[in-house]
Amino acid sequence: MEDRKYTIGMDLGTDSARAVLYEAAGPQAGREISVCTSPYPRWSEGLYCDPAEARFRQHPLDYLEAVETVLKGVISDCPDKDAIVAIAADTTGSTPCLTDASLTPLCLTPGHEDDPDAMFILWKDHTGEAESQEINALLPNFPVNYADHSGKLYGPENFWSKMLHVLRRSPRLREDAFSAIELCDYIPAVLTGCTGVDSLKMGHSVAQGKWMWSERWGGFPPEAFFNALDPVLVPFLKRLPKRNYPCQEAAGTLCPEWADKLGLSGKVFVGVGNIDSYSGALGAGAAPGRMVMNLGTSACFMNVVPDEVILGRIVPGVFGQVNGMILPGCDGFETGLSAYGDAFAWFKRLLGWPLEKFLPEKERAAAMDKLLSVLNDEAAKVVPDVDSPLATDHLNGRRTPFLNSSLSASFSGLKLSTTAPELYYALVESTAFATKVIIDHMESNGVPVEELVAVGGVSRKSPFAMQMLADVTGRRINVSAAMNAGATGAAVNGAVMAGLYPDVVSAQKEMCPPVLNSFEPDPSKERILAQRCIRYVETVKFNER
Repeated sequence: MEDRKYTIGMDLGTDSARAVLYEAAGPQAGREISVCTSPYPRWSEGLYCDPAEARFRQHPLDYLEAVETVLKGVISDCPDKDAIVAIAADTTGSTPCLTDASLTPLCLTPGHEDDPDAMFILWKDHTGEAESQEINALLPNFPVNYADHSGKLYGPENFWSKMLHVLRRSPRLREDAFSAIELCDYIPAVLTGCTGVDSLKMGHSVAQGKWMWSERWGGFPPEAFFNALDPVLVPFLKRLPKRNYPCQEAAGTLCPEWADKLGLSGKVFVGVGNIDSYSGALGAGAAPGRMVMNLGTSACFMNVVPDEVILGRIVPGVFGQVNGMILPGCDGFETGLSAYGDAFAWFKRLLGWPLEKFLPEKERAAAMDKLLSVLNDEAAKVVPDVDSPLATDHLNGRRTPFLNSSLSASFSGLKLSTTAPELYYALVESTAFATKVIIDHMESNGVPVEELVAVGGVSRKSPFAMQMLADVTGRRINVSAAMNAGATGAAVNGAVMAGLYPDVVSAQKEMCPPVLNSFEPDPSKERILAQRCIRYVETVKFNER
């Protein structure tokens, strides 16, 4: 057993946390040994959220309890616990939280226990929409566009919009909050026992992608920018870490509390945190020319371009562009849809409302699952013409190209004869049209897209949606065998951090799963889908008026 080394990757998603144990070095290097998943109980009950206000908050205890559960779960399956050398994590982002001076989330301190504004503000929370518009109105007044790395527009899903929103709402929060922390930085801080901003190793990916940090303007935007926006942010600006680090570096080692709790050595490295979509792209084999499509509640599309090709050029309208966020030596590009699986789940809930109201609880879940299965099967049989019902997909606004969080979705072309499968067809089709628009935008700006690789729950659960993507884009869709791409990517970074591989690409070759299956485009559908895509684009333009 002496030549075997193990790494653990953790993925803290929207609904649950997951850990994967890998044999990263040894006779069976790259073997996935164990997986453990834990849902968030408070989140699953809908606590602290209000979808009508686009408010989505998560309690830190959901995260902490899940982390302990999933780590203990995979560690119990490890053949040799002493051979575990690294733990690395990715999380949703931007998912920040106000903290006290010890980096403790404010809702874990007296007086803020039930305040949603003192909890983690989930990535898809849009309560800071008005604040993001203020930021965008201010940006042209400065010589540098500080939102360059988020497509020259700063959205409500990003850090400063969220912080400004909650700080303005509560004098007590302004008085008691010392700093703020991103979830992907919080988890490593907890595991390493970091209790101060001065010793916090902030992740580079989230700093540049979500917090307006860039080497080009010497870090965060200057104090003058925040004074012009709202001076309430200036004390927090001054307290933020001045440096940030790539996710192949160690944030530290397990602190005594967590080493004892997990039954591991205090010498186990803990990696700098990463964002889930970036980590998922790495775990699915991200490489130049390959777009990784993480198809979950939202859709995150990730591309990488070598530095010598992109030459630091900013692609307009892209949600995130960060050097080294996926592969060292490459610019990473984050695009995608703000609602993907969430859009399909909305339609299921809409049709299933009577079931939820009138069926006994025990029968309800099975009936809802069957409803979505039948919808997929029947929608796959729809043969549209140019004037068939058409949908736009912006149920949670548009992420890319060119952020517009206030944009709403629509259906058109409805008749008394329109059926539920036809509407569902149109909804799924709209997400494929949006994907094609993004691919066309990237390629027209010098980012090659030669291959599409899909990961995430929808890629496995809905052959109909995958075939639609292939037909609309006119490209083969390769579905990765990675069941846990985010956690796999974190484990890959952990293996590099621990020195088991010389670089990320070498670790990918050993640890990333192969292609599971593929979907080829149907040439017979090309003409009609191209015509319908033109209608889609025209409808989106109309909705933006």
